Amino acid sequence: MKKLFTIVFFLVAVTSSFLAGDRMVFVERFTSWTCGPCASNNPAMESWINSVDADRVVGIAYHMNWPAPGNDGYFLYNPNDNNARRNFYGVNSIPQARMDGLITVNSPYTSGGLQSLFDTRTNLLSPVTMILTDSTFGDSILVRARIYCEVLLSNPSVFVHFSIQERHHSYTSPPGTNGETQFYDIMRRLVNGGNGENVYLYPGQTVIVEKKFYKDPIWNPAEVMPIAWIQQGVEVMNGAKKTANFTMIPTTGFKSVLQGQNQSATYDMTIPIVAAGYNSPVTLTAQVDPPNAGISVSFPSGGTVSTFPGNFTVQVNSTGAVPTGNYRIIVTGTNGNGKTHKTSVSYLVGMNYVGVNTNRILLAYKVNGTTYTSPSLFAWNVGSSQQLSAVSPQIFGSTRYLFQNWSNAGDTINNITISTGVSNYTCNYRAQYKLITSVSPAVGVTVNGGNLFYDSAATVNFSPSATTVIYNDKTYYFQRWVGAGNNSYNGTNPNGTITSMSNVIVQTAQFDTIVPFGIQNLNTGIPNVFALHQNYPNPFNPVTKIKFDIPKFANVTVKVYDVIGNEIAQVFAGDLAAGYYEADFNASSYASGVYFYRIDAGDYSSVKRMVLVK
Repeated sequence: MKKLFTIVFFLVAVTSSFLAGDRMVFVERFTSWTCGPCASNNPAMESWINSVDADRVVGIAYHMNWPAPGNDGYFLYNPNDNNARRNFYGVNSIPQARMDGLITVNSPYTSGGLQSLFDTRTNLLSPVTMILTDSTFGDSILVRARIYCEVLLSNPSVFVHFSIQERHHSYTSPPGTNGETQFYDIMRRLVNGGNGENVYLYPGQTVIVEKKFYKDPIWNPAEVMPIAWIQQGVEVMNGAKKTANFTMIPTTGFKSVLQGQNQSATYDMTIPIVAAGYNSPVTLTAQVDPPNAGISVSFPSGGTVSTFPGNFTVQVNSTGAVPTGNYRIIVTGTNGNGKTHKTSVSYLVGMNYVGVNTNRILLAYKVNGTTYTSPSLFAWNVGSSQQLSAVSPQIFGSTRYLFQNWSNAGDTINNITISTGVSNYTCNYRAQYKLITSVSPAVGVTVNGGNLFYDSAATVNFSPSATTVIYNDKTYYFQRWVGAGNNSYNGTNPNGTITSMSNVIVQTAQFDTIVPFGIQNLNTGIPNVFALHQNYPNPFNPVTKIKFDIPKFANVTVKVYDVIGNEIAQVFAGDLAAGYYEADFNASSYASGVYFYRIDAGDYSSVKRMVLVK
């Protein structure tokens, strides 16, 4: 059984044919209860779906708001998701259906026509195995899906869709104008507004993803059914619904062995999920694609699984005559009722899959001279030489990335030799962030340390090239720094410091013609004790004077704080000899309110309150 969903790597390389796991054909129909021809075609579609193996088909119906009067209740319940799928395919007439996205089915629907189209898809095995389960938690349905990628895809980028639908609604009298009373596979909700989730599929990898849907009380719980499908472009690679019998999936995706000598590999597989009450033994068989007489397959743990969930192993042996290549080992499980499911693994003779990526998304690297910007997977011969190269520096806006090392300790140019070991090479880059600085207004002052890149977590110091400047016959004085970004600096000290550069930071040096503050020694006397006096005037607007006494030489700071304790200004910082001092504080750039000013001088500290009124 096949089911759905994942997120992981980008792959690039040679691709096998899609001879892998079974396919569940996905049938999408577009309809409306105001559409006359839909009333005759929908029963034909439902009859055909019920006539084929339920393990091979899954359907969904989207309802449209045309033709007039356009009041289809299923459309009105969720117009966004219904329109999303209509717009995706460009549907402009109904009834219409899509089979695996690729095949357009126009009316009239006939059993023979539908079966013929179905056969062209169901005989083409899927590149993925999908397993879908669900659980109810209060008012929500948790849909749990896992996807196993069986082959190396030339384009690994796909979109995975989840839907909650109601399997059947029956009315005693028609709700619409076309006479229909029976409705099937009614779409209720799609994931991400019908756009699905963009994921990348990596061969041999199984990833579990969960999606929660709110369970609307108007839904009939007995008819609620989760489904899923995985789509690339318009092609649906596989559909998904809960199993009616058993599922099968590998836990080991691929093995690499040497060419030119007898080799072997063992794969672990599992039957992880079965339907409630299921107890039919599963008999195992295997085939090699492409066939090769030098490759044999056996089941060391036995060719039948009778307990569930159940595990089994697959043993693959090859002779030295087997040429280099990727051989698919397709395992088929058949139960007592004749139900079969397939999955596959890769037996890589003289070759291996090698993944290459970076430690940060979207960064570039080179493989044999070609640039890639996503994780990639390559199928390379064992013993071959390949060249991996870093691209450094790389600048995205105000962030710069520099090469640090390859995961194998390789240098910028990293020459590797392919072995049978599972290999993955990561190019590690370190981040640098830009300190963006400016001066407002532009008065001909530059910023020391500004507009440069700094390593993450670095301590950064910056300052204006001058704190007083004559510009256009006016004298401008540095007032304060205004910062934006985590750990930015806001304050009146011209010598700003960022203690940890963890992101891009913007610092603006503000200048004005108003003297921001000044300090003077009032007389030659020496006070007996430290003291901080009340500012004057108080309240003030916008300048006030702060007086303090220093009885002996000391390192002195005078700072201003807002009512929640944030430092907003540094009035003075430096060494002072004994004396009586007065400092000016200019609050022209602050809002009216209560502020506090504090002095620290040696062991002495004092705080007083002042009020700015504008």
